[in-house]
Order: sequence, then C-alpha cells, then structure tokens
Amino acid sequence: MNSTTWKQAWWLTRTDFKRDRLNWIWTILFTLYCAAITGSFLTGTGLREMRAQDYTLVVHNIFLLFVPFLGFFFSRRSFRYIQDDSYTQMLSYMRRLPIPASTIIWSRIFQMLVAFAVNSVIFFTVIYFLTLRAEHFRFDQVLAFSLLWIGYGVVANAFYIYSEFAVNGKYCFLLSVVSFVFLSFVALTAAILDWNLIQFSIEHSQKWGLLAPGMWIMLVSGILLMTFSFKRTKKKLLLRDVS
Repeated sequence: MNSTTWKQAWWLTRTDFKRDRLNWIWTILFTLYCAAITGSFLTGTGLREMRAQDYTLVVHNIFLLFVPFLGFFFSRRSFRYIQDDSYTQMLSYMRRLPIPASTIIWSRIFQMLVAFAVNSVIFFTVIYFLTLRAEHFRFDQVLAFSLLWIGYGVVANAFYIYSEFAVNGKYCFLLSVVSFVFLSFVALTAAILDWNLIQFSIEHSQKWGLLAPGMWIMLVSGILLMTFSFKRTKKKLLLRDVS
C-alpha cells in the first residue's frame, strides 16, 4: 500500500466515523453490556469448576458470535444494509469518484482495526476485572488471551468484509444467518463433547503468556485470511455491477 492509498483510505475512514460518531455511544454501550454478561457467567461458575452442561454453551455462543462484532461499529449503513442495500449504494457512489478499489477495501479494514482497538479494550478490560484478576493474571497473560480472541475475530471479519462488497444486502444477510447457525452449531458441539473452549483459552494464555502458540496461530491465520480476502474482494469489486 503506497502513501496515496493510505491517505485516501484513512480519509474515507475518518469521514465515516465523523458521519456516524454518535453511534459510537451505542457501540460502546452494547460492548459493555455483552462484556458484563460474559464476565458474570464466568465469575458465577468459577473458572476451575466450569461445567459444559451448566454455562459453557452460553459463554461459547457469546464469544464465538460476539467477538467478531468487536470489529464493527454501529452505523446507518450497517443498520440499513438489508432494506436499502446500503453497501451497494456506497460502492456505486465510490465508483463515480477517482478512488481505486484497493482504497475502498483498505478503508473498511481500517474501520475494522479501529473498532477492534476501541471495543476490545472495553470488552477485555471488563472481563479482566470481573474474572481474570481473581485468577491473578499478569498483563502479558491478559494481552495473550485478548489477542487470541481478536485473531479469531479477524478471521471471521475476513469473510464478513468479502460478503459486504461481493454480494447485495439480502445475500449478505443470508450469509450472516448461515454464519450464525454454523457458529451456534460449533458452540453446541463443543458443549456436548465437553470441550470448554473458553477455559482452554484462559488456561493456555495464563500458562504461556505472549508465547502462547494458540494466540500466534490465530493472529497469523487472521492476517493470512484477511490478505486472501483482500485479493478476492478487490477482484470481485472490479467485476461487480453496482449500477
């Protein structure tokens, strides 16, 4: 990415944030709400005594379904993408401007990164004070736990970003429903098999800190999938009819 693309993409990102800056309030409140619910479940069960049949299905669903949305912020476009096909309208508008496809995609990636930076600090800080502090987590262990799940969130966002640009609003919604059902099935399967993904990630991060293999696997997977998604999305944008 050259400096011109970087400047244009960041300008688009700042423009979107300024236009919807009041929606950051709802984004932050929703993140606090989900963090409080998650932390209360973890605290109520006790990390060492968590039983799959009691609470882990709920906690798995929260982490698997909600963590990817730490990379989003509430906006008029995201609220109206089904009714008005707002993403397609945005692309149609961008096509009339001297803005290359790569700049549009980088702008969306910047939005994701900023949203992750803000929402993740809120979400995992609440989790720390409600749960991880009682387990005597050090800063590097909290960071490892956070980055592990953020890496997972980036993996999921690689698919979400492609769907936003590659298909219209109705198909994008359909893909979101399929994703929701799939992740719910993963959470249910883990609970049935007594696999506590949350407890594993906590203990894994506590044991290894920033050397945690799981954290690095998720981060590298996120980067690779986002790179692949970028290339596929750019190719799709150049061919897609948004008239």
